[in-house]
Parts: sequence; structure tokens; C-alpha cells
Amino acid sequence: MRHALLLTVALCTSSPVLAGDDWTSYSNPRFGYSTAVPPGFTLGQEADNGDGATFRSDDGRSELSIYGTMLETGEFAGEARKRIDRDRAAGWTITYDKVTNGWASYSGARSQDILYVRGIALCAGNAAYFHLRYPRGTLKTFNNVIGRLVKSLRPAAGCEQAPQKAPGAAQN
Repeated sequence: MRHALLLTVALCTSSPVLAGDDWTSYSNPRFGYSTAVPPGFTLGQEADNGDGATFRSDDGRSELSIYGTMLETGEFAGEARKRIDRDRAAGWTITYDKVTNGWASYSGARSQDILYVRGIALCAGNAAYFHLRYPRGTLKTFNNVIGRLVKSLRPAAGCEQAPQKAPGAAQN
């Protein structure tokens, strides 16, 4: 019994999904968006230009990048497709993608890593994205994390361009 309890404690402290409801919030005033940050991730670096931040898992095996960007053409869907193509060119095998005028999601694999990307259109020709990279062996654990991240990525109050209710994350 004691060994089972120790294993449960170890799992709860090493897995972002099982660590309880210690999610924090990240807001970006420059681009006007916010999202949740899962437990077990700490701020690694904020962008000098104020567009976002990178968080790393405590074990160093996973990374969450959150950022805003100005759309070059002002058209969200086309630029989201360009991001998918860039990740393919970087060696990611994209296994799922869904692009609309208000949001985009895609995921893929490269070597031993999984990538999940979510973007939403913001007001004034801007967009917000998160990129989550994590080890393939933790896929089931991160499905719940992705679902919550997808639901939490939101525009600031008053921006009606992005969808108000985002669908859940797709299963890989």
C-alpha cells in the first residue's frame, strides 16, 4: 500500500494534468489575448517586443510558446495555412489540421515529439497562438492539457472577431 501511495504522489507531482487545478493565467496587453498555463510549466522567457512568452515544463521535456502576431495580409485562414506549411517544411508530419476564418488547430509529430498548435483571430488584423511541444510518450496525459488550453485561448473583452466558443482539441 505504501508503494502505491508513493507512486501516486510521484505521478501527481510530475504530470501537468494530474497535478490538480493549479493553472495560472497569461495575458498579453499588446495583442489583447489571454490563456491558461498548465501546472508544472514555468516562465522560461518573455519576448523583448512584448508579443508573448515561452514556458517550460519542470522536467524540461515540454515547451509551451504563447504569442500574438500581426497578420501580414489581414486574412487569418490563409496565414494559418502558411504556418502549417512552415512547420511541415521544418520536418513536422502534420496529422491533423482544421482552419476556419476565426480559428485554426493542427498537430503533428517529429522524431519523439508531438506538436499541437492553436490560433485565433483577434481584432485589428492580429492573431494569437500557442504551440505546445511534448514527448510522444505523454500523448494521453497531454490530451486533457490541450483541451483546456484550446478553451482558454481568448481575445480581450470587446474583440468580437474571434470565436466566443472554441471547440475542444482533436485527438491525435
